[in-house]
Amino acid sequence: MKRTMIILILLLAGALPAVSFSAESAGQTPAVRTGVEKKEYEKSAEERLRKIGKGLDELKARAATQTEQAQKEIKTLIAEAEKKQQKAAARLEELRKESEKKWKKASTDMDRLADEFERAYEKVKSRFKE
Repeated sequence: MKRTMIILILLLAGALPAVSFSAESAGQTPAVRTGVEKKEYEKSAEERLRKIGKGLDELKARAATQTEQAQKEIKTLIAEAEKKQQKAAARLEELRKESEKKWKKASTDMDRLADEFERAYEKVKSRFKE
């Protein structure tokens, strides 16, 4: 107990360096951290695409309740969004194959494609607000 109090006092007084629980102190090298970051990025990108895709599927179902002319316009927008979805999904698969050194550069392209897919989805979604 006394030892803990002394260490706490020395830490508070700045006599001892602060203890860091970073990846390096946990024994992880920068390459391991990069690998973890890559996996986390892949997971979040996949989740983003899945979420937008689910929303697009819901809009497809709602399209059936629209007038014939509206359905035609919405189907065109949906087809455009699906193309962007396919490109983003293909890029995610390519990114998964990238080395840990090159994935960050590839993630920029992945983000752009996901953004394009999301904008296309929003365009379809906005059609229902009219």
